[in-house]
Amino acid sequence: MKKLLILAMAFMMILNLAGCIRPVAPQESAPAQNESSEAAAKLEVTDFNGRNIVLDKIPQRIVSLSPSNTEILFTLGAGEKVVGVTNYCDYPEEARKVEQVGTFEGPNMELIKKVQPDVVLAGYIQEETIENLENMGIPVVVTEAESFEAIYKSIELIGQVTGTEAKANEITAGMKAKIAEIEARTKDKEKPEVFYVVWADPLTTAGSKTFINDVIKAAGGVNVAEKVESWAKYSAEQLVADNPEMLIAALHSTDKGMTKEDLSKNQVFSKLECVKQGKVYVMSDDNIISRPGPRIIQGIEEMEKVFYGE
Repeated sequence: MKKLLILAMAFMMILNLAGCIRPVAPQESAPAQNESSEAAAKLEVTDFNGRNIVLDKIPQRIVSLSPSNTEILFTLGAGEKVVGVTNYCDYPEEARKVEQVGTFEGPNMELIKKVQPDVVLAGYIQEETIENLENMGIPVVVTEAESFEAIYKSIELIGQVTGTEAKANEITAGMKAKIAEIEARTKDKEKPEVFYVVWADPLTTAGSKTFINDVIKAAGGVNVAEKVESWAKYSAEQLVADNPEMLIAALHSTDKGMTKEDLSKNQVFSKLECVKQGKVYVMSDDNIISRPGPRIIQGIEEMEKVFYGE
């Protein structure tokens, strides 16, 4: 996946100041100031796909096409600018009141056009949607994170787009401090080897280069599936051979949801010693660990309690 390239470009403000200092004839000053003001009003960012996007101004009407971006917008205090979300955008509560413009997999182009956004925040896998929106003349900024570092950059990018850079820096600094605090608490403890079930059938897990792998490590655990990359299918034979000390699952790792009892009865998981010993845990809320945003800290804290107790 593509990484976020570093962000801002505001040097035109310097030109504006220089224009104010240099004496000019009255007939020259108005055009110079107008040109400088127009340039300074523009906002230029580089998104997670390496695309350079120029916006005429800080957007006042934003459509978010991923739950993580929606959560980031509201955390930054830019929730009042959000005029469209997907039907998966259910946090915070205020997000439920925003007009829905389709699903993450299938946004409705007409509904997006109807709400007249200044910009759309999309996820990196929504390539066809991005192309369609740009063909309609709607600017799109792609931001979706795979790792902690990318989560920080995602928050900072959206902070730049919304003119809330200071708040974004405050949030990321707080997240880093909290993770450092948790890591300091667990660094000298014996680290349990764990396996995380993203999806039960086919068996899918979070390998290296995923933020869930980062969560496990930050909480003081060892991910036995770190030898595979990204979101990967995993063989039952390999899982049994790994013999993890603990099995952790997403609540919605099946269409109907998953309970501890379901895991214990599963024909694959029931073979594991940790399951026979009852060392099984189902996350209380998938979204605190599956959405790459500020609430990932809650996922780390819950995971730490799973590993080491209160």
